Amino acid sequence: MAHSGVPSTRTWLRSPRFDAWLQLGALAGVAPALVLYAAWGARASSLVPLASLIAIPFLHVFGSFFFAFSTERNASASTPRALAMTWALWGAAVLALSAWAPRALATFALVYGGWHIARQNFGFLRELAQRDGLAGDRVLRRLDLAVCLQPAIALWLLIAWRGPWRFWTADVYHPSVPAWLVALAFAAVPATVIARERRLGARRGSSAAGLLLVAGNFAALLGPALVLDELTIIYTLSASFHGVQYLAYLAERERERRPFEQPTAVLVPLASAIALSMAAWATALALAGWLFSPARAGQLLLAAWYAIVPFHYFVDGRIWRARRR
Repeated sequence: MAHSGVPSTRTWLRSPRFDAWLQLGALAGVAPALVLYAAWGARASSLVPLASLIAIPFLHVFGSFFFAFSTERNASASTPRALAMTWALWGAAVLALSAWAPRALATFALVYGGWHIARQNFGFLRELAQRDGLAGDRVLRRLDLAVCLQPAIALWLLIAWRGPWRFWTADVYHPSVPAWLVALAFAAVPATVIARERRLGARRGSSAAGLLLVAGNFAALLGPALVLDELTIIYTLSASFHGVQYLAYLAERERERRPFEQPTAVLVPLASAIALSMAAWATALALAGWLFSPARAGQLLLAAWYAIVPFHYFVDGRIWRARRR
């Protein structure tokens, strides 16, 4: 691919302001909870209720569904009808796994969640490469993937080695991992960044936007795990960091679809869909608590969580792939 003529240091995902907000805004969204849990430990649960934290990731989940099930926005081969059929099959699988293999379901959701966050940032880096005329560089593509995936690998090995292992109501599978392997995985995080920077230096020069994305990927995946010791909270805060980024990206995509309209007004459909979905989810929570015993309501809501959240990982892996002509 021919070079665009724009130096790498001046290439941004959207703009310097947008790229900085993508990371700093996400950090600001989760920083208060991180500080409270780091300072107060288990007592922080009374200051930052788990229920409120769980609600934050749902904002971007419903935003994802808004794009996926909108025929005018979803230009992928995975049509809204095909996604709905897949969702029904996944819902049936969740019911079966909840009853017969809850540990497998919890482990799958946790590992898939880390992959999902890494994959989003990999997509961002590939978009940068395309803007910079480097999309055809296969070595850079592999390094982009390694840079994004290595913090996820370090996270999985860290959890397997030291815990915590309780995710929602089940212990995740955690094979015995030696300390040296965990150390090696953490050492590989900066090593992959250095290798990527060398490749960029040989081709076009370093990218400030790329380094921001790499730092954000590290913060989302490893930040909570390095200071907290409750797996559900670690997961939720990582998902919240990612969710703030994803909402910002969805909003930008909406503005790009209708560039000649008022920037705030074009977000009304997206915001309305998220607000209605959140209202429906809150109503479901209230009804479950009213109609069923606490134990039964917890089981139903946990099954609903598994049916919704891990499925959106799959959705996001499909809807941004343009349909082949």
